[in-house]
Amino acid sequence: MGLSVAVSRFRPHGFHRPPFEALRRFFDEEDLTKDNYERLTEQMRARSTPGLFDRCLKDACNIALVLNQNRTMWQTDLFKPILFETDFIGGNDRDSFTAVAQQAGASLPSTLSGFLPIMEKLLQQRHDEGMIGVKSIGFERVVIEPVQANLAYHHLLAGHADGDDVGALSHYLRDRMWEACGRIGLVAVVHTGVWAGNYADHATIRPTNVLPMALAHPKTHFDLFHAGTPWPADAGMVARATHNVWLNLCWSHLISPTQAEQALDLWLDFVPTNRVFAFGGDYWWNVENVYGALKQCREVVAKVLARRVSEGQFDEARALWIAKRMFHDNPREAYSV
Repeated sequence: MGLSVAVSRFRPHGFHRPPFEALRRFFDEEDLTKDNYERLTEQMRARSTPGLFDRCLKDACNIALVLNQNRTMWQTDLFKPILFETDFIGGNDRDSFTAVAQQAGASLPSTLSGFLPIMEKLLQQRHDEGMIGVKSIGFERVVIEPVQANLAYHHLLAGHADGDDVGALSHYLRDRMWEACGRIGLVAVVHTGVWAGNYADHATIRPTNVLPMALAHPKTHFDLFHAGTPWPADAGMVARATHNVWLNLCWSHLISPTQAEQALDLWLDFVPTNRVFAFGGDYWWNVENVYGALKQCREVVAKVLARRVSEGQFDEARALWIAKRMFHDNPREAYSV
């Protein structure tokens, strides 16, 4: 299959436009073809010099801060880290729990009650070092009794923990982690809705799963990712029912600009305007693509607000105020940055 055939298959998709917008903005090209891809590759390599992030994100996109999720503590004045939950609650074996303890400057304790303060110490340590949130996947919250969690921890230390033990420990420690986030001032970031890969059941991480999390931890801020796609109405109802859930359109405007418009339109009906984040590129590579993603997102927001202005629901000044809140003020307030 040739390059032109492969590209043409994805042209109608919401994902296709941002890279081509980046081609126009940074390389003065309209298309990616067999005749220009090698030259463009060399031009991209030549641009990959110190200052690239500032040129793309600050100068071209006017971005003030990036909530970075590359699973490291790397940070600058432009990037602030969000780490994945397993850095604090361990994974599916003893070694992962030992790694958590070592990062906190401790040895792995023989009891779960001894591990809990180590987990919180590491959360506080990372917060003091600049981390602003912890990322989790929005599986259904399951309440685990301490007796079951303690037994699972002993099984893990002994090297014969099964899937039920690992699941029980994860649920138990995740709850304690979210509670600690509220005390420390960290945001609980929750991936909901569509998965990034194929062959995964997105119904396992519906946005409604965030409601019991937020109710159980009222002092913790929850950032509900990806608009709960394909259930933005459910996501909106979660935010409407709570005081500590923010709705994040990140990635949704790439998956489907049409549904992102529908999501924002719905939320303006019943969610306070200070509880919505408009933009997140969700790009792991090719920083130039952020420009195209932002342009697509701005058009989504502009269409929704312009329609409401034309209908007389509010004036242009009010629309600009809402846009500023969603693109800038709301995430700054929720993350205290």
